Amino acid sequence: MRTTVFLIPVVFLSTALAWGRDAYSKPSPDILPPALNRRHDYKQSLKKPFMYNGAIPFWSHHGNSFVAQDFIRLAPSVPGLKGAVWRLSANEYKEWEVDMSFKIYGQSHLGGKGLAFWYTQEHAVEGPIFGSKDQWKGLGVFLDTSDPANQRMNSVIYGIMNDGSKKFPANPTANQMSFGGCIRDYKNTPSPVVLRISYIGRTLRVSVDTHYKGKKFVTCFEQKDLDLPTGYYFGVSAEAAEIGTPDDHDLLSLEVHEVNPSPKEKAPLRPHEEEMIRKGEEVKVGVEDKEVFEEVQKIVEEQEAKLKEETDGPTTLSASQLAATVSDTQYRIIESLNTIHNKLESLGAPVQPPESTSRSLEEISVKINSMAASLHAMEKVVQGLVGHIVQQGGVANEQDISKVLKEELHSLNAKMEDMDTRQSFQHRLTQNRLVNSTSWVSYVVFLILVQIVGVSAYTWYRKRVEINEKKFL
Repeated sequence: MRTTVFLIPVVFLSTALAWGRDAYSKPSPDILPPALNRRHDYKQSLKKPFMYNGAIPFWSHHGNSFVAQDFIRLAPSVPGLKGAVWRLSANEYKEWEVDMSFKIYGQSHLGGKGLAFWYTQEHAVEGPIFGSKDQWKGLGVFLDTSDPANQRMNSVIYGIMNDGSKKFPANPTANQMSFGGCIRDYKNTPSPVVLRISYIGRTLRVSVDTHYKGKKFVTCFEQKDLDLPTGYYFGVSAEAAEIGTPDDHDLLSLEVHEVNPSPKEKAPLRPHEEEMIRKGEEVKVGVEDKEVFEEVQKIVEEQEAKLKEETDGPTTLSASQLAATVSDTQYRIIESLNTIHNKLESLGAPVQPPESTSRSLEEISVKINSMAASLHAMEKVVQGLVGHIVQQGGVANEQDISKVLKEELHSLNAKMEDMDTRQSFQHRLTQNRLVNSTSWVSYVVFLILVQIVGVSAYTWYRKRVEINEKKFL
């Protein structure tokens, strides 16, 4: 019986604890997702590594702050020190959202001063308000670690709008200048704290995540009908307490997003691109137009074929005849080169390597092909000239046309004969040089005879000396 009486409270207590865990495990209805339509702006953001070439890109740091690779210490744990970072260029977005990650930690639960987020008209001015100036124009969101209004060890968050004429109140959380406010344990947390400041539809919303690294934001306060124009500057500052045990204030990241961005503008067109697009839209070839073009092209081809048949005569060089002429010239050049090569080899001259000979032949072949292409082009020019004469009516009949063609082709044949004459002259000149080069053989024979006479005289002298020595033995 006593055992039963003892178990009843235990069961009741365990049931109550289980219910309590279930109740706190449910997500809060105030947990907010990020803005639906937002675009990250890397030029207004701060992410590690912060330093590049000895500076923070697009930002500046001031006061007693120092920059490491993975954090920016705005105010170290030294009494009265302060520092800040400010964006160099003003904000251009009408609606925006900022996610700021930071850590505030110290040896004592009671801190002092703290960290502030700024969106103000002036920037980079040091002052007594969390490391920045007083009587600012714009918005300040303050993370105060001392709760000066209640004089308790509470970490509070509140916002203040200033028109540039009012001083910072002594008890800001109990003053009419401040709006909103909440108590959040953001000091000495095991993980970084993420603060989200959103300005959408003239409504300012501040939410914070103290444990889940930006995955579960809970609303701190919301203020409507605020006017935050473009052209103000983003900044973050911090100040350590002058008495007691001050804290370290580290900024880990600050990411700026544009909310409801306007559609991207199209890239500017290249020179004359617009004109070409317009012409392409205006000129549209249909099926009927294509058939007309093909029919006209067919008529032109028939007329060209007919004109060629009429102008081809016994003195006309066609493309096949021209190719045969070029081939014959090439054959004669190669034959002459072979003759020269054989004569040089018979005289004992060093033989040119096969690779060099083939290279020379290839070069000659390339030149001849180039000449053949030029002749083909000249033939086409003549044909075009004749066609132009016919269209203009400058020639009376077909006999005049044939006369013009014969004169042009006669000029081509003359050029071919001149080229052949030059080749023959070069061939004869090479043969004369080879004949004259045989004179060096006589000098070689003379030197050989001189050597033979010298050797014979020396041998005779040695024999006479040996005979004389034997006589006196």
